[in-house]
Amino acid sequence: MILIIFGAAATCSLKHALKSNSHEIISFPVDFSIGPITNIHKKIGIQHYFTWLQSALHSNRGNLEDDQNVFCNSLQKISEIKDGEQITIWTCENASEQIGLRICCYLLKDKNVEVNSINTFHAMNEYMKDTELRMDIRHTGDCNMTQLLHFYKHSICPVTEEMKSDYVEAGENLLNNNSIARSWLQEKVVDEKETKDDQFIQNCVKRLQINDNKDYIKATIVIGEVIGHTDQPLSDVWIEYRIRSLIDSYQLEYEAVCNQCERIK
Repeated sequence: MILIIFGAAATCSLKHALKSNSHEIISFPVDFSIGPITNIHKKIGIQHYFTWLQSALHSNRGNLEDDQNVFCNSLQKISEIKDGEQITIWTCENASEQIGLRICCYLLKDKNVEVNSINTFHAMNEYMKDTELRMDIRHTGDCNMTQLLHFYKHSICPVTEEMKSDYVEAGENLLNNNSIARSWLQEKVVDEKETKDDQFIQNCVKRLQINDNKDYIKATIVIGEVIGHTDQPLSDVWIEYRIRSLIDSYQLEYEAVCNQCERIK
């Protein structure tokens, strides 16, 4: 079986969970919910996407080039999948993984393969149903190795031909999409304005100002507050990008405390 999964944390956990199995794991370590994904399955689209990440998000992470190499290698592995293979695509109730599911189905459209999926959000609800606890995960990376192994054994669902056809069509549309931000709302991928999270970020700043009785709040604390309270999973680099945009448009003020620390209000 070939397993396709999205996100670095989810990939790491799955590899450890299935280390005794011989399955091939194909990983896409990117967030499909942000950035230009037009033709991201082709060289020109990949270059555009990662150039945007570098410039817009001011990403200085050393693994950005590694992420691009992994992404390209994963596309190559999908292109080499032979007819008759069994494919399981891991997904969750968020824009990035739902977009990944659809793009991968599009890439597999001309192959005679069996496609299955594991929705970790629904699998987690089933896993916890006999307990008094409820765990609403936002992405597959929230799952631990024990849970992923259980889902692998008990939560694989077939992707019917009708579903596959819908996913293929949606995947093609996404690969022609010109938006910069996307959300998962009412079981649909929805194009958003780049400013979609700005009001929420500003509300978090105001709440922290009131709670801490301070005018200026450390940017890192604001980022943590946004991540902890948003319904849609957001990356820290995306939130930092939007904070900088709010500063540039004079909707937030900031002061540099030291080379590694900024406070905003």
